[in-house]
Amino acid sequence: MYKNLTHLVTLVALAETGSFAAAARRLQLPTSTVSEHIAALERNLGVQLVVRTTRQSRLTDIGQLLARGSARMVETVEETFAELEATLGQPKGKLRISLPFAFAADSVGPAIARFAGLYPGIELELWVSNDIEDLISGGFDLAIRIGPLTDSTLTRRSLGVEPQNLVAARAYLDLRGRPERLDDLTRHCFVGFKPERIYRFEGPDGGHEITLKAQVSVNDPKTAAAIVKGGAGIGLLPRYLSDQGLEDGSLEIILPAYRPPPAPMAIVYYGQAAANPRADLFARFLEAQMRRPDRWQAG
Repeated sequence: MYKNLTHLVTLVALAETGSFAAAARRLQLPTSTVSEHIAALERNLGVQLVVRTTRQSRLTDIGQLLARGSARMVETVEETFAELEATLGQPKGKLRISLPFAFAADSVGPAIARFAGLYPGIELELWVSNDIEDLISGGFDLAIRIGPLTDSTLTRRSLGVEPQNLVAARAYLDLRGRPERLDDLTRHCFVGFKPERIYRFEGPDGGHEITLKAQVSVNDPKTAAAIVKGGAGIGLLPRYLSDQGLEDGSLEIILPAYRPPPAPMAIVYYGQAAANPRADLFARFLEAQMRRPDRWQAG
């Protein structure tokens, strides 16, 4: 039996990520160490497992065969440790999570405070960005996504939906006038997340689509909300960023008969939940937190 199982774990990471650098990020090792593991494995077995070029690397047929078998071994070990953690009731280890800016601060932040208090053995590493991060190459255990999912290989756990409001500052509308039809939006200043985008609305007579160009485009909902509240124009904002302005009268809903579809929210990860018990624990915890009426409050 091959005695250094760490080399086999490295081979599995290389096969699943496709590069030495990505495997190193997943394993939290220097790239040189990953290369050393693969070289030692080849030397001890007396076969070539990886074909290396200046730009890329690929597994040989023998390398793919060994990686498939080793992956089953790794999965079995991870499931065993998952059962052990559940039995001991003291989950430990690192959990690396990718999540978007505004959602991180206003929604997930309070939930994370509760989670950290309940599970002091879990070390949380949060990567906050509005870019769609690649889970494997970024070394993420899971990610929180808002909007439609395009990667069908991801396992998805729904967090529900976030309603959206088409709003503008009352001061802006008093100056520029209030739209009466969807087409009127094209003659107004628009604050959006892309320079140009197709927007969908559900009205009394069915669904409608309209293409709007943004005078101001920004990739962060919280910044967009501040710009809209400042009177720059009309914007489509998540409910949690527009409710306060609607309550105090500084914001006003535009064309209330035409409602934008709510944005789906989900936790996503690769593989089976049992393969990473900490990710599964966090996903189940966050699902429950999102159903709490006080989910915006810390403590």
